[in-house]
Amino acid sequence: MIIAIDGPAGSGKSAVATELARKLGFIHLDTGAMYRAVALAALKGGVINDPHAVAELSRNVRIDLNFAVEPAAVLLDGRDVTADIRLPEVTNVTYCAADNPEVRSELVRRQRMIASRLESLVTEGRDQGTVVFPNAEFKFFIDARPQERARRRVHQLALKGIDAPYETILQDLLIRDERDRSRSVGPLKPAADAVTIDSTEMNLSEVVTLLAQLVAAGRIGA
Repeated sequence: MIIAIDGPAGSGKSAVATELARKLGFIHLDTGAMYRAVALAALKGGVINDPHAVAELSRNVRIDLNFAVEPAAVLLDGRDVTADIRLPEVTNVTYCAADNPEVRSELVRRQRMIASRLESLVTEGRDQGTVVFPNAEFKFFIDARPQERARRRVHQLALKGIDAPYETILQDLLIRDERDRSRSVGPLKPAADAVTIDSTEMNLSEVVTLLAQLVAAGRIGA
């Protein structure tokens, strides 16, 4: 069974996917981590601004996900980069990989390969229900008002000891939303048969409980 969860940055989809997978005993696939890994490799290789080079790198670099730990460890050419891919300098250039049609084609291929080896999967990203797994048994789109998403991101960064101005984070999210929605391949949008959840007034536990109930009830679309 595949449960696809999509949504914009800061919507809480990663935390929801992680907890839902744990609750159901499924594997959790964070596809954003794969794009971050490609961006990190391109950044280290000095080719981040060369779309052709980034595309070529995506086809040759080795990305392994260790699902034996939670969250899954990300290995880039055998090196653990789980923490590195979350650094601000990587976050700021991940779009160079995510907006690249050839990179997306390659990583979609890899994501489908991962799913083919697993019985049950909760996968999250921007295009899981629309492009990668259009036949997923369950599709959810997690959203929240931009102001709430910015507040959550500021809180997340504060827990890591990073002081980030709310207005700066909000503007960054709005810019990222526009970029994600307007990309030529795998744009951010809910699948036609996805259940859209506005998590603005909900906490993590409430969202996870709702999704688990929908899965248990066998509801697809609403």
